[in-house]
Amino acid sequence: YIQCGGTAIADEFTDSGFILLLALVISAFMTPNMAKAEDLSPGPKQQGLQEYEDQVSYIVSGIISYSRWPEGTRPSRACIVGSTRYIKALLAQNDSNNTYTWQYFQENKYSDLEGCEIIYIGSLNASEMDSLLLRIIGRPVLSINENDPHCDGGSLICLSLVETRISFQVNLDAVARSGIRIHPQVLKLGREL
Repeated sequence: YIQCGGTAIADEFTDSGFILLLALVISAFMTPNMAKAEDLSPGPKQQGLQEYEDQVSYIVSGIISYSRWPEGTRPSRACIVGSTRYIKALLAQNDSNNTYTWQYFQENKYSDLEGCEIIYIGSLNASEMDSLLLRIIGRPVLSINENDPHCDGGSLICLSLVETRISFQVNLDAVARSGIRIHPQVLKLGREL
């Protein structure tokens, strides 16, 4: 495995776990549109939305699990900022055996983000986004943004959430500056999608 800076590192990732993440991402592309306009029944639409939220949560969890922080530290604090419809699905990860706990931060309370090793960024206005990214650029913070279609704003990972399709891009420059190592296959998968 390689760090984006080019330094060789030890093999710390399991292939079987990566295959599961890959299968979920591929299935997200093959999932039929569950919320078609002609389907007016509330049950299937709600079920489709819940499945989509679960897929987003699973992909985020997979990306985190295939990321390594400097000096072997493990993340303990994951933060959600901005408006997002995935809050419940991300907070539900607190019931699993993760080393990190998700917390939601209300608007204008971003000064409390200092101890966050993971930040999931929902909708923020431009000045809030700039302020947040200035605080974390160059620090070992895994930032996952759901509103940066070109992935050029400074976040490490940028989700593309279009209808029932879920994909992501990786900002290699931001990853290199952060010091976080992301599994090369995740980097490749992010570029190929």
